[in-house]
Amino acid sequence: MLHDMLPSSRQRLVVLRNVVMCLGLVWLMTACTPMQGAVPASALSTQVTPLTTLPAATAILTATPSVLKLLKVQPETGRAGDSFTITGEGLPPGKEVEFTWATVDGNYITQVSAENVEFREKKYTEKQISLGRATVDAQGRVAHTSTVPEDYGELHDIFAIVDGQPVAKSGFRIKRHVTITPQEGPLGTPITIEVTGLGWRPFESTIAVRYDNHPVGIITAVTTKGTALAVIRAAGRTGKHIIDINHGARSVPYLNNQQSGTAHIPDWHFEFTVTSDSEIPPFTLDWPDAARVGKASDAVPRTAGSGLVNSAIQASMEPDSGPILSQSRLHASDLPLSAEVELFWVSVRGNRVSPSGWSLTEVSLLKTTTDQNGSLNVGLQIPDDLGGWHIIKLVQGEKVLAEVPYYVERSLVDVTPRQVKSGEVFTVHIKGVGWTELDNGVAVTYDNAYIGFACGFNSNGDVTINLVATGGPGIHLIDLYPMIYQGHGQPPWGYQQSYLTFQQDFPGLALGYKLPAFRLAIEVK
Repeated sequence: MLHDMLPSSRQRLVVLRNVVMCLGLVWLMTACTPMQGAVPASALSTQVTPLTTLPAATAILTATPSVLKLLKVQPETGRAGDSFTITGEGLPPGKEVEFTWATVDGNYITQVSAENVEFREKKYTEKQISLGRATVDAQGRVAHTSTVPEDYGELHDIFAIVDGQPVAKSGFRIKRHVTITPQEGPLGTPITIEVTGLGWRPFESTIAVRYDNHPVGIITAVTTKGTALAVIRAAGRTGKHIIDINHGARSVPYLNNQQSGTAHIPDWHFEFTVTSDSEIPPFTLDWPDAARVGKASDAVPRTAGSGLVNSAIQASMEPDSGPILSQSRLHASDLPLSAEVELFWVSVRGNRVSPSGWSLTEVSLLKTTTDQNGSLNVGLQIPDDLGGWHIIKLVQGEKVLAEVPYYVERSLVDVTPRQVKSGEVFTVHIKGVGWTELDNGVAVTYDNAYIGFACGFNSNGDVTINLVATGGPGIHLIDLYPMIYQGHGQPPWGYQQSYLTFQQDFPGLALGYKLPAFRLAIEVK
């Protein structure tokens, strides 16, 4: 009888499990309660990015009540520019309602020092934008028609705000859309890939392009609100060629998206017809959109400078950018009167491979004398050196009077020979490649197939690439794209890839880095 009163093995296990769960819950509650004087985890970080203050409408949503009424949106999906209607019931009669759209601002986070620019991460800051206002009728109903903003793809929350508080909620999904133009043309034709509704969340924000099953590069829209423009060139023999737009969260094509958590976002498949392949296209450099390139100013952090600037002295270079060996003039005023000054070119020497690393160096350009008014107007030839931001330092004795920024642009030397036999070596030679994580290399494609990358740090901006002619007789295209050499964000991202959206969306644009794509070609005899 006593045996019958004892719990069974199964009952004992249940009791033991419940005890363990209760003890675990007590431990978790204790662990999550801040200890008096405890140091927060964020305080242990050596690099803390300050939080961006959100707009007032976003701050309001932190006080969202536990239960919100349901708004109806018709239609529930669409593209930027489409019209949609919001309706709600059971709202306070006679009250004015503001409808807000939840979105983000996207930016690339970089860390700039005199010796380097480090790529940290892609960062998105939440915010709300207004869709307009309407008044609730006597029956508690409200209706409002609005237009879908140009924005990142996928789901956006829509809130109804009354007296500063959210009272109802719904959502709208922006669908991704991809087009290519044109659909046919001769070898070398620029093919524009336009994407709208590219997302911002992980696994939604990067797509990869393939041409005839070969990876070409990646497309992003971090700073362009989900809209991306990329240009590749028509390659290959006459006839149809296939362009695939795949998911590419890690910067390489993801080939079975239909079985993934993002299967609701389609891949895209296009055909392009090469109508002729007998003429070699001209060599060109495609430059970034000038409106998106940060201008030289004290507000834009740059490499090579000390930050010790005498604001009383006015100094500038005209022009303030150009390729190696180009001519520029230094203008300065408010310098010491009739004084001898020396001009130094500040650059970097070293590499990322050897234990010694790299450091800033100075080379004397010339000695000259200011006029009786303390002005200087002197011509300079830009050294054959690394690309990117440099400083021209004006020094009197041991005193630095001023630091003037100058940007060294990339330039093409040549492709030699331009006519080769299959299996022979040809050389692509460019100058002005930089040393930071954003500009120390180029990603290379051959007939739209990514084949690798090249760097110019250790060679002081000179990049000489020896390639073997393949693919049979005919014209073959070589394209050199900007790339990110490496980064430090989490989760890790793919680097050294062709950055096809370099003209509008690239981490270096805000810092004034003008990195072109080189459009080159050879003929195999």
